[in-house]
Amino acid sequence: MQKMSEKQDNLYYDERSAGGITYKIVDNRVFWFVIKTLSKNKIGRNGQKVRHTIYKFPKGHLNSGEVLKQAAVREVEEEGRIKANIIDKVGSRDYIIWDEATNKKIIKKVTFFLMEYQSESNLKYYDMETVIGREWYSYEDALKKLAYDFERNLLKKARSKLESLLKTKK
Repeated sequence: MQKMSEKQDNLYYDERSAGGITYKIVDNRVFWFVIKTLSKNKIGRNGQKVRHTIYKFPKGHLNSGEVLKQAAVREVEEEGRIKANIIDKVGSRDYIIWDEATNKKIIKKVTFFLMEYQSESNLKYYDMETVIGREWYSYEDALKKLAYDFERNLLKKARSKLESLLKTKK
C-alpha cells in the first residue's frame, strides 16, 4: 500500500503552467524570444529589499477550463506581446515552490512548447510579475541570458527540434 501512495503522490500536481519557446527566422538566421522580468522582493545582506532581473521564457498558470496549448499561446501573447503558433512540445519540468499565502509547498509542473512567431500583439495585460523587456536573441546569446539551467536545456531541445523540422522542409 505504501508504494501505491508514493506513486500517486508523484503524479499529483498542485499547479500546472505552460509556456512557449518562440523562434523567428530573419535573413536565414534563427532568433529566440526571451522576456526580462524583475524578481520578487528579497531582503539583501544590508536588510534592504533587492530585486534582480531575470531572463526567461514566457509562461504562466492555466486558466479555468484551459488546456496546456491554449495557456502557452495566451501566456506568450500576454507576457511577450507577440502572437505565435505551436509547432511541437519541447518538454516539462517539475519543481517545488513555497506558497507563502498558504504556508505550504506546491508541486508545480511547467510544460513548454516550440512556437513560431506570427506577429506583434497590442494586448495589454498586467500580471503580478513585472516584464521589463522583450528581446530576440541568437541561440548563443539566449543561452547566455537565460537565468535557469532547465530553460537552457529546453532551448537546446527546441533548437534540435527546429533544425530537424527545417531539414525535412528542404
